[in-house]
Amino acid sequence: MLLRLAINVIRKDWFEHKKLILFITGGMFLPMISGVQTDLGRGMVAGILMGASYSYGHFCFYAERQRGTLQLLLSLPVRPMDLALAKYASLYSMALFTANVPGVFLRDLRLLFILNAFVVFLATASMAGTVISEKPWAPMIPFWFVLIFVMPIQNVLKKYYPNGVGVYAFLGAHIVTIAAIAVILAVVLVYVSSLHFKSRCAQ
Repeated sequence: MLLRLAINVIRKDWFEHKKLILFITGGMFLPMISGVQTDLGRGMVAGILMGASYSYGHFCFYAERQRGTLQLLLSLPVRPMDLALAKYASLYSMALFTANVPGVFLRDLRLLFILNAFVVFLATASMAGTVISEKPWAPMIPFWFVLIFVMPIQNVLKKYYPNGVGVYAFLGAHIVTIAAIAVILAVVLVYVSSLHFKSRCAQ
């Protein structure tokens, strides 16, 4: 039942947003020109994946709620938690498509894993905010944390908090471990937010 629902939801969401998905995915090829190892390339990749994570989360859940189509889906013989999980499956189909179609040309499995973990966690956190809260600013919260790593934080730390440079360097040296933890946290966020959605629908 859940698998069939997920397939139908993915098909519906892709039909509605395929132009946006292809546009954002096409934009991911731009950093290949400047090279993802450069500051410009990394900034472009981070910016595109942040935009994709927010956009897909917004259209998969928040826009559905605003249009009233989420309530229509809930009127069908489906369980609220199954619907939330199906929406997450749809979100991941879009986010991973955007990260991996251009990403395979990098020929770097380590970097590809980091990109996948980044987009999965960010997309999950963004949509979880929408699933849990109806506030329009809720999905923006995780992006404030991401900005810490995108901004030239090392220069800021050197000037205002020199001891923090060591912590920042430590995190950078263990980025693969952090990426793996981010994927685990994403799974936890999916489960907790889906349970919350189920309990709200039961009220």
